Amino acid sequence: MTITTTGRGSAGTAAEPPGERPPAEVPAEQPLVEPSPEATTTDLPHPDRRAADTASPGRRSPDDDPAVDSGAVRVVVRPRRRRRLTPLRRVLLVVLAIALVGVGAAAGREVAGRMPILYAAHADVLYPLVQEQPTGFLRQDRNLSTQEVLLASRTVLDPVAVQFGVSVEDLVDHLSTEVVDESEVIRVQFTDPSRAQARKILLAIVTKYIEVSNNPQRTALRAYLDAQLLDVQTRLATARAAAAGEDLGLTQAAQAEIDGLVQRETTLQTQIDADQLAAIAGPVPQITVPPYVEHEAVSPQPLLVTAGGALAGLVVALVVVAVVARRLTRP
Repeated sequence: MTITTTGRGSAGTAAEPPGERPPAEVPAEQPLVEPSPEATTTDLPHPDRRAADTASPGRRSPDDDPAVDSGAVRVVVRPRRRRRLTPLRRVLLVVLAIALVGVGAAAGREVAGRMPILYAAHADVLYPLVQEQPTGFLRQDRNLSTQEVLLASRTVLDPVAVQFGVSVEDLVDHLSTEVVDESEVIRVQFTDPSRAQARKILLAIVTKYIEVSNNPQRTALRAYLDAQLLDVQTRLATARAAAAGEDLGLTQAAQAEIDGLVQRETTLQTQIDADQLAAIAGPVPQITVPPYVEHEAVSPQPLLVTAGGALAGLVVALVVVAVVARRLTRP
């Protein structure tokens, strides 16, 4: 802001030397007039060095007269205007912004060059659904979500980690799954710096998943039923052979034993048929697309990383230019 002073203390008035001031000159046109005795007063001076005049009620007070204070100092406060940027400074600020963006892009390119190169192996697994239970918008069945969790579980990954000498955490970090566009296909991806290693590890993962996903409880039940059926058939053959060797025919106890074994054999065979039918009708996952590796690397992506660096440089450039421009335009 600007402070302008007017009056006796202004810069336009020359400073007077100390001491007594010379008497003021009286214009020639107006002769000096001696005051009459009636106009003189014997009152003491007022504390503020102004004569107190209370005798004339119609006369205005000196405080109310603007002409009396015409010689006082007045302070006028005006807002200070900001300076404008010159064309040269504007050009320099633009060059500074472009330089900062370029530095950001170069930094992003350098970071992309230092990142490890990863190749992706892909495989598609079909998991047919018998009873669809869509979860809402995407028709992604709950069973498909369960299969995705199973693919990344330790039940599948632990044997693979032991086979290739890596940790389960590394496998989880490089493994990803997704359900392909409202279908029953699960797409599995595994990344690794080596194309061949990526394909081998992904093949081991999907193979182990197929083995685990085939319902081991059902397999154990089938093995139990087969063992029971074999035992019943052996006992039945022995009972029939013993009965055939008797001349007097079958006794009541032998006939009851044979009838019980026959009934048991029939029951077991029925259960085995039902389990086999459920296995045929149930979901059996299968590999529809064997593991393959893309020719191009999936990471890093130099263009994307460079663009991110340039964007960061642009943000920094805007802040720096705003600060510098504000300082250059200070009043």
